[in-house]
Amino acid sequence: TLVQTVRGEWFNATSSLIAFCAKSSDKHQQVEQFQQLLVRLVSMLHCSALQQVCELEDNSLEIIDTTGMRKESISHLTRSPDRVETILQWMQRLIVEA
Repeated sequence: TLVQTVRGEWFNATSSLIAFCAKSSDKHQQVEQFQQLLVRLVSMLHCSALQQVCELEDNSLEIIDTTGMRKESISHLTRSPDRVETILQWMQRLIVEA
């Protein structure tokens, strides 16, 4: 299905980003923070995308967690008219700034 295709594409993109991270020990902490935040954002992206396309009674799908994200950002996301677009923008900024 299209949902499985999208999930696969996001998985492959995330895997590639993780694989291409620097291996040097002097950047270990920065790389680990990047990788962890990236995976959390992908988790949120997948959850938000499913909420948009599925008819759920309560929209309660689990994500990994929100560690590394500011409370203001989470608050903004809850008010966003298009959470998927917002999360994609966050991911793009994370990647460019890495």
